[in-house]
Amino acid sequence: MKKLAVSICVALAAFSAGAQNVTVDAVNRPAAKVFAELMEHSGKNFVYSGSLLRGMRVTVKAVDRPIAEVLDMMFRGTDIRYKVRGNNVILSRREKPEPRRVTVNGFVREAGSGEALIGAIVTDSASRAATVANNGGFFSMTLPEGTTVLTVSYPGLESFSTGRIKLHSPLTLNVEMGEPSHTLAEVVVTAAKNRSLAMESSNVGVVNLSRDAIASTPTIFGESDIIKSLQHEPGVSAGVEGLAGMYVHGGDSDENLYMLDNIPLYQVNHLGGLFSAFNTEAIRNVDFYKSAFPAKYDGRLSSFMDVHTRDGSLESHHGSFRLGLTSGSFNLDGPIWKGHTSYSIALRRTWYDLISIPILAMVNHDNPDEKTRGRYSFMDLNLKVNHHFSPRSSAHVMFYYGDDYLKSGSSSDVSVNHDGWFDDSTTRLHWGNLVFSAGWKYVFSPSIFGEITGAYTRYGSSMYYKYYSGERRDGEIVSWSDERIDSDNNIHDWILRADFDWRPVPGHTVNFGAGYTRHSFLPGRSTRSVKTDDMLVTATDSVWSYRADEANVYIGDDWRPCDRWRVNIGLHGSLFSINGSTHAALSPRCAARYTINDRWAAKASYSRTSQYVYQLAQSVISLPTDQWMPILPGQKPQTADKIAAGVYYAPDERWTISLEGYYKWMRNIVEYRDEYYTITPGMGWAARMTEGRGSSRGLDFKIEKSVGKFTGHISYSLMWADRQFPDKNHGRRFPARFDNRHKINIALNWKISKKWEMGAAWTGMSGNRITLPTQCWEDPGLGPWDYDMVYATDINNYRLPFYHRLDLSFTRHTKHGFWNFSIYNAYCHLNTISVYRDYDSNDYQWVTLPDGTAMLYSRPVFQKVGVIPLIPSISYTWLF
Repeated sequence: MKKLAVSICVALAAFSAGAQNVTVDAVNRPAAKVFAELMEHSGKNFVYSGSLLRGMRVTVKAVDRPIAEVLDMMFRGTDIRYKVRGNNVILSRREKPEPRRVTVNGFVREAGSGEALIGAIVTDSASRAATVANNGGFFSMTLPEGTTVLTVSYPGLESFSTGRIKLHSPLTLNVEMGEPSHTLAEVVVTAAKNRSLAMESSNVGVVNLSRDAIASTPTIFGESDIIKSLQHEPGVSAGVEGLAGMYVHGGDSDENLYMLDNIPLYQVNHLGGLFSAFNTEAIRNVDFYKSAFPAKYDGRLSSFMDVHTRDGSLESHHGSFRLGLTSGSFNLDGPIWKGHTSYSIALRRTWYDLISIPILAMVNHDNPDEKTRGRYSFMDLNLKVNHHFSPRSSAHVMFYYGDDYLKSGSSSDVSVNHDGWFDDSTTRLHWGNLVFSAGWKYVFSPSIFGEITGAYTRYGSSMYYKYYSGERRDGEIVSWSDERIDSDNNIHDWILRADFDWRPVPGHTVNFGAGYTRHSFLPGRSTRSVKTDDMLVTATDSVWSYRADEANVYIGDDWRPCDRWRVNIGLHGSLFSINGSTHAALSPRCAARYTINDRWAAKASYSRTSQYVYQLAQSVISLPTDQWMPILPGQKPQTADKIAAGVYYAPDERWTISLEGYYKWMRNIVEYRDEYYTITPGMGWAARMTEGRGSSRGLDFKIEKSVGKFTGHISYSLMWADRQFPDKNHGRRFPARFDNRHKINIALNWKISKKWEMGAAWTGMSGNRITLPTQCWEDPGLGPWDYDMVYATDINNYRLPFYHRLDLSFTRHTKHGFWNFSIYNAYCHLNTISVYRDYDSNDYQWVTLPDGTAMLYSRPVFQKVGVIPLIPSISYTWLF
């Protein structure tokens, strides 16, 4: 740093007033020397900084001219100015005027379709400022007036450049970027975007996936799936077969918020979690947050997944048709009014119900006395219409319907000489989602973009069970009974929200908004009736419906104080009112990124989240009968505080390496009071539940290669998760159900040739926790074999065996589509999903309990249950 030397030069006046004129003759001489001669002969006192004239050379010629005229000649065309104050002349540098600034805004869309390119990066060459297009493809940046070059880049597409342009007034720049570059594989596009997120975003633990990246993940039954793709991320567990959804950093499945175009979904699984409700063909891209959360999101404790669906092409029609062994899908999009209105429709349906008909016919043919019935099917329908009123204004309507239907049953009729018994049982399960939303997007000013959305969403499930049995003598029915159970569970939400994107000054992107939701819950209504030949008994366990109002506001500022630092500070506030009881929560958020150099970056974050609804699971597998409940009067909102930090290394465009750590504290989480809790009809919900706390901590490591014939990633997670409730486990802390200590993921993609690709994904993780009894005995008061008592020293005292599975996928590209050959669980390892207790009839003994009572004691024998063996599949997708 240069030292500032201030020189005060004083020349005593040796001449009269007429001596103010001076003579000077200098040709390219150092300014400091010429100025020293002027000071000597002018009779003036001069005040200036010693560094002011350093390095400056002048050419000036004047004969007997006033000093002011000579100084004008000397400093003409420079940034030096002078002021005369009495006998003093003060020299200083002119202050440069603040350059006038102009705003450049517009939309970035894909050429040929008009779809928004979310996350496109716009860069200014003059100021080196950059901004990112939001979820509507909108960008805005305020730049200095002058000549510059604007560049727009998006992974997988050729960059767009304006060339040299002169900014002198506000500019609207709508960019259409070319078709995808065929030199980059689909997975490379997403990997490049996630490399940018790792190095540029201030958030820890953020992932972005495109539709093509989801499709590159090995599939089951030929179906690519977003949930399956995210389960390969470090810190995200898949549970086991039969357990639906995701389990993020030791949390439960109900702690993840799934959104379809910003609208929440409560149930996102088909067939026990083997498929999700998100049809890949309808998806544009997905944002997933697991550690640091933007201020916009709240309502869950563990993660947020925002799925953006396709708008449809404004220029031409496109479509695909996929036919697989067990399901098929159809997708079509294109213009309704070319250049103004587009549509997108995606339909998916299984035909397990059709396949089961011949299979069950063969099974029943060999056993005429016993008949087995079964049927299962699911479908998803996505429909979206988008209209552009003008370059600044557009609107859309979106419709989603998902439906699952399961029916099973059996019947038998055993008779000998017209005497015998008969029975018939039927079970029906029906569940699904319905979403309707309408939204309007508008550019209110060059720096403000807004979206207003209204929506209705419904989730419902129902179960029907019937058991009819009787006895026949001499061909006549002498006794019979008819037992029926009918239950349902419903949630209705009416939603209104407004979200805004504001770029007030360079370096700041402010997101703010507000929302209101009207909830209607019917968490459980069950009717059981038993009718016999001489009596009728009916019992109803009905829970009152709950109506709740939820309001929220948020604001967040993504601030770039300099090239190396990026900081995101936000606050989310919410109110939840139910039955006259109101709860409030403030959730601060803060995340920061420091770029060490072009290859290294470090991040840290803190987030608080609140949750007002939760799910109560009553079995070891995920069922649609699991009930969603709001917090009731007397309960507190579930809250979580999470700190996270990470370091990121990108040696070149091919590789990205990350290491992230986190610690999460949870309060007021809810579970049933007892691990084997039996619900008594008429019992209040508050009496069935208990509130407690939990924590999780761990490390996530990932190394990813994104360019070349071989691409993929390897990740490892280390985690501890626990829970503590005053009414469970004697108040002692115990491991959480999804305390998966170790988890390893290996995902590889090999582009063999232009026609062939291969994918492989291996997952291995520590098993889930379950509770097994350590003692059991029969109750003599009820008679032998009537009822056995069990006791467990601790909750979740047993860890299931290590879970591991290899999935393979082969793709053969053709002229008009591609074939997909997939193998789920390639080496046919039957992973244990549960353990049940059996009896060892050779190991009984009498024991004396602490109260002196003698009991017949048996050591339990545990049997493992494994499902889902090797499953091959094949499908063909026709593109048109």
